[in-house]
Amino acid sequence: MRTIADHLFDILENSVNANSDRIVVKLSFSKNIFYCYINDNGKATKLKNITDPFVTSRKTRRVGLGLPLLKVTTESTGGYLKISFTENKKGTRLEFAVNMKHIDARPFGDMAAVFSDIVRVWPGIDFEVFVKQSNLERNILNTVELKETLNIETLNDNEVLYYIKEHLKNELLNIGIDQQFGTT
Repeated sequence: MRTIADHLFDILENSVNANSDRIVVKLSFSKNIFYCYINDNGKATKLKNITDPFVTSRKTRRVGLGLPLLKVTTESTGGYLKISFTENKKGTRLEFAVNMKHIDARPFGDMAAVFSDIVRVWPGIDFEVFVKQSNLERNILNTVELKETLNIETLNDNEVLYYIKEHLKNELLNIGIDQQFGTT
């Protein structure tokens, strides 16, 4: 995976494949450290050896590289990857950190496109995205509220998806996340 956005999409796909219908993502970028927290309500998987590429819950093939590659991506910059169950064990919590100034850091990639794409690809999943800056947390995407506001059932209209992408792009830029290595 070439970018942080690629990893993010892969993790979100894992959540969807675990039958999540609600996924919460929290992002922050401060002092060159990118932090991402993802919480889903899907079927929790076994955590033992979860970052081993030969341990996968897939039935289609015996190798799963997403989490092992994310672990290498984070740890090669001095960051970390943590995976745990939610409090009620009805979902999974994943968090990771990447030092974006480290020589081995991957660029952010188009993170705004990731979120507009997931809304298009998985219209039945409720997504919330938060950004944290200076100890203030703001909700920048809530698909349930957006559908209610627009009085529609799915967010698959191209104009709505374009708005989501541009809105998220601006919000991410406000906290220093661009498509390269950040603006801080």
